[in-house]
Amino acid sequence: MHEKHEGEMGMEHGMGMKKSWLFKKMMWEQLDDDAKKQYMLRKLDEKIMKKEFKVKLIQHKVETLRMLKTQIER
Repeated sequence: MHEKHEGEMGMEHGMGMKKSWLFKKMMWEQLDDDAKKQYMLRKLDEKIMKKEFKVKLIQHKVETLRMLKTQIER
Protein backbone atom coordinates (compact mmCIF):
# COMPACT_ATOMS: atom_id res chain seq x y z
CA MET A 1 0.00 0.00 0.00
CA HIS A 2 1.30 3.47 -0.85
CA GLU A 3 1.66 5.79 2.11
CA LYS A 4 1.30 9.50 1.55
CA HIS A 5 3.77 11.99 2.90
CA GLU A 6 2.57 14.99 4.89
CA GLY A 7 3.21 17.38 1.99
CA GLU A 8 1.11 15.33 -0.41
CA MET A 9 -1.77 15.14 2.04
CA GLY A 10 -1.66 18.90 2.57
CA MET A 11 -1.83 19.56 -1.14
CA GLU A 12 -4.87 17.32 -1.57
CA HIS A 13 -6.58 18.97 1.36
CA GLY A 14 -5.81 22.41 -0.08
CA MET A 15 -7.21 21.43 -3.46
CA GLY A 16 -10.37 20.09 -1.83
CA MET A 17 -10.83 23.35 0.04
CA LYS A 18 -10.34 25.31 -3.16
CA LYS A 19 -12.92 23.20 -5.02
CA SER A 20 -15.34 23.57 -2.13
CA TRP A 21 -14.86 27.34 -2.11
CA LEU A 22 -15.35 27.55 -5.89
CA PHE A 23 -18.53 25.46 -5.63
CA LYS A 24 -19.87 27.72 -2.87
CA LYS A 25 -19.02 30.80 -4.94
CA MET A 26 -20.86 29.38 -7.96
CA MET A 27 -23.91 28.57 -5.85
CA TRP A 28 -23.84 32.04 -4.24
CA GLU A 29 -23.81 33.71 -7.64
CA GLN A 30 -26.90 31.73 -8.69
CA LEU A 31 -28.96 32.90 -5.72
CA ASP A 32 -31.30 35.84 -6.10
CA ASP A 33 -31.01 38.87 -3.81
CA ASP A 34 -33.80 37.72 -1.51
CA ALA A 35 -32.19 34.31 -0.96
CA LYS A 36 -28.81 35.96 -0.28
CA LYS A 37 -30.44 38.25 2.26
CA GLN A 38 -32.14 35.33 4.01
CA TYR A 39 -28.86 33.39 4.12
CA MET A 40 -26.94 36.34 5.58
CA LEU A 41 -29.65 36.94 8.18
CA ARG A 42 -29.56 33.27 9.19
CA LYS A 43 -25.76 33.40 9.55
CA LEU A 44 -26.03 36.55 11.67
CA ASP A 45 -28.65 34.87 13.86
CA GLU A 46 -26.27 31.94 14.37
CA LYS A 47 -23.47 34.29 15.43
CA ILE A 48 -25.79 36.16 17.79
CA MET A 49 -26.95 32.90 19.39
CA LYS A 50 -23.35 31.76 19.88
CA LYS A 51 -22.39 35.06 21.52
CA GLU A 52 -25.48 35.00 23.75
CA PHE A 53 -24.59 31.47 24.86
CA LYS A 54 -21.04 32.57 25.69
CA VAL A 55 -22.36 35.54 27.68
CA LYS A 56 -24.71 33.29 29.67
CA LEU A 57 -21.89 30.85 30.34
CA ILE A 58 -19.63 33.63 31.64
CA GLN A 59 -22.47 35.02 33.77
CA HIS A 60 -22.96 31.56 35.27
CA LYS A 61 -19.24 31.32 36.02
CA VAL A 62 -19.24 34.75 37.68
CA GLU A 63 -22.25 33.83 39.83
CA THR A 64 -20.57 30.57 40.83
CA LEU A 65 -17.39 32.41 41.82
CA ARG A 66 -19.40 34.93 43.87
CA MET A 67 -21.18 32.09 45.66
CA LEU A 68 -17.82 30.47 46.40
CA LYS A 69 -16.50 33.74 47.76
CA THR A 70 -19.47 34.18 50.11
CA GLN A 71 -19.13 30.59 51.32
CA ILE A 72 -15.44 31.10 52.08
CA GLU A 73 -16.10 34.41 53.85
CA ARG A 74 -18.55 32.79 56.28
